[in-house]
Amino acid sequence: MALDLLSAARDLIAIDSRSSLSSGAVATFLAPLCRAAGLEVRLQRELRDGVEQCNLIASRPGADLGALLLATHLDTVPPGDPEFWTVSGGRPFGLTERDGELYGLGSADVKLDFLCKLAALERLRDETLRRPVVLAGTYGEEVGRFGAALLVRALEPLPAMALVGEPTALQACPSHKGYAEVHLAARSLAGGIPDPVPLWRLRFTGVAAHSSQPDRGVSASDLLLDALPALLRSGVTSVVRAHAGDVVNLVTPTAEVVVGSPSEPRAPHAAVAPQPGGTPTWSPPLVEALNQVHLMTAALRRRLATWTDDAFRPPCSTVNNGVLHLDADRFVYVCDVRLLPGDDPQTALDSYLRDLAGLDVEGVALTLETRFAAPPFAARHDSVVLAALRDTLADLGLPATDEIKSGTTEATVYAQAGIDTVVFGPGVATGNIHKPDERVPLAHLEAAIDVYEGVVRRLCI
Repeated sequence: MALDLLSAARDLIAIDSRSSLSSGAVATFLAPLCRAAGLEVRLQRELRDGVEQCNLIASRPGADLGALLLATHLDTVPPGDPEFWTVSGGRPFGLTERDGELYGLGSADVKLDFLCKLAALERLRDETLRRPVVLAGTYGEEVGRFGAALLVRALEPLPAMALVGEPTALQACPSHKGYAEVHLAARSLAGGIPDPVPLWRLRFTGVAAHSSQPDRGVSASDLLLDALPALLRSGVTSVVRAHAGDVVNLVTPTAEVVVGSPSEPRAPHAAVAPQPGGTPTWSPPLVEALNQVHLMTAALRRRLATWTDDAFRPPCSTVNNGVLHLDADRFVYVCDVRLLPGDDPQTALDSYLRDLAGLDVEGVALTLETRFAAPPFAARHDSVVLAALRDTLADLGLPATDEIKSGTTEATVYAQAGIDTVVFGPGVATGNIHKPDERVPLAHLEAAIDVYEGVVRRLCI
């Protein structure tokens, strides 16, 4: 029986596959669909942060040529506040069809792409392959491309080429920006001091967006950090705690800070309300360290804006203040940096990291770590898989122009392993993914099936 795309899509979106959860549930759902399409299924397992995770590997054997990898990550970012999922009635895990679009968390980024690849391989189940095909559903892409790294470590032999699923509006994507996360933890050596004044909660509201395109959103984290120095100059006597963001690769839509002040404080873009509580403590040196970190990050952002490449949107390297948690005696701060190709942006990032490492605020201990650093991606000039993809798109009358992504994908992992790699997929990224009411056109999914069938025919049959 042929795969029922809509039914499978509804069931797949219903599975909560946020990166922090085990990927076992989504793998359990997809495995029998893969077997029904004539694929051999196995799992690659590992323990990550105390949670059992796995990649789903579904394959068909072929002759002695190197395999074609069709890779799609199966994890998603958190849905955020359900009330902002207006089309689906507050149900981010409830697939909703409206005007030819399918709404739901993971619809474009990027779970439904796996079904498109599976449907294409099902069409070809009776064809003899001269090149093996490996369909991989990976875990942990949104938080560090962990599943792709596991696949490269554990899959033998490595595929010769890879088509990586991400929303590219059905265009070939031969290039994207690099990525690094900067994690800073600070601790007050003297603990906190009490401030027996009334407490106030300030709530800053921004606009969510994918952190690769921060110009599409308004960062509530930035609003909060920009406001802190002015609040302290205007009569606020303590900064008790602050919270902004839970994932780094999202432009934070809301942020809160609790301050002590004899009178009601004011700040741009903030709603203010009394905060009940006792007499909490705070650390002035800790808040001073946070202010200095913010100034350094703002300086990096300005410096990166001086180098541009109009092929990218936005055309410069970007910085996003994704996570901030401050309490009485410690804070955690995480930003991501997405770099254009070239030496100058990397040099600016290296200088910023040296400045952070050298930050010295009396009474504060700082720990700095850079995670998940990945260079900018570019397909090979003689890429066989890119040529096959472009020829297939031309045959189907689909866009011949490339998309140059500002985001970062698993393509960096596969390319660094020596695999001929290109990015492609249904759906639009800009202004859509990592936001409420994420959606993908049903026509894109149907066209993607045709594209994957055509590419496999060219390369494997």
